[in-house]
Amino acid sequence: MKPIIIIAIAVVCSVVTVGLLLTQTTQTDTLSQECSGTARCITGTMTQVIDGDTLKIDGQSIRFALSSAPELDESGGIKSKEFIENICPVGSTVLVDEDDEQTQGSYGRIIGVIYCNGLNLNEELLTNGFGYLSSGFCNQSEFASNLWAKNYGC
Repeated sequence: MKPIIIIAIAVVCSVVTVGLLLTQTTQTDTLSQECSGTARCITGTMTQVIDGDTLKIDGQSIRFALSSAPELDESGGIKSKEFIENICPVGSTVLVDEDDEQTQGSYGRIIGVIYCNGLNLNEELLTNGFGYLSSGFCNQSEFASNLWAKNYGC
């Protein structure tokens, strides 16, 4: 074989290997988050972004604990939904840590912290200005003592 062909094959193999490692790292980052407490710890696939603070994971509705976004017909509602869709697109692997103190849910939704692509979506919504802390729930959420929740008023 000519040296140029050997080099080309080596480069292609290297690119494929790096791509596979990056894909594996992204999946591992999402799943390396650990759930706290004793409530459900759900790993699944993002199937729909309903709005900025409600998702469907494998068809089950999940509501962000402590973080709220404007409704779609309110100012900023569509932008918060688009923000979540951009950082956690449909098809992404997610981990949901159900809130131990709100296992009764809300309107049929599980309430929890959602991790996707290595990010805490509840925190990202607040940090990037697309939502606000639901401070009225600080006294009934296991996540109220987490640094992100404390930074926004819990």
